[in-house]
Amino acid sequence: MEQYLINEYNVFEDENYLTNENQIEEYFKDNGRDWLDCGQGYARNEAEIICKIGEKFYNVSIEAEIGSSKQDYGDRLYCIDYISYVKYEEINKPLPKEKKRVKYELLLTKGQKKLLEDYMKEIHIKF
Repeated sequence: MEQYLINEYNVFEDENYLTNENQIEEYFKDNGRDWLDCGQGYARNEAEIICKIGEKFYNVSIEAEIGSSKQDYGDRLYCIDYISYVKYEEINKPLPKEKKRVKYELLLTKGQKKLLEDYMKEIHIKF
């Protein structure tokens, strides 16, 4: 898979267990938790991802039912009970996003510079 698909669109591909379109719904009902996030005080019950199967691309929508439990202290603890909805549609291969060359001049401490560079690496910005 081309690197821009991963860096710019977070395209997902599982060549071992997701090999044809008919497996999408079952696959994401079993594994959809990987794209949903929850914990103490927060929950995300919806996700949209792009997955690649062979040479085709699919936009996949996942929704989950969230459960929660009261804690002795702090916020409620949220967890995913089950994936309630998986819908998908075939889409065209995403094209590389347009990029602009930008130049900034910043006055930073050594620590700020390191934090900025680490973050830029994390989101795949070359400098």
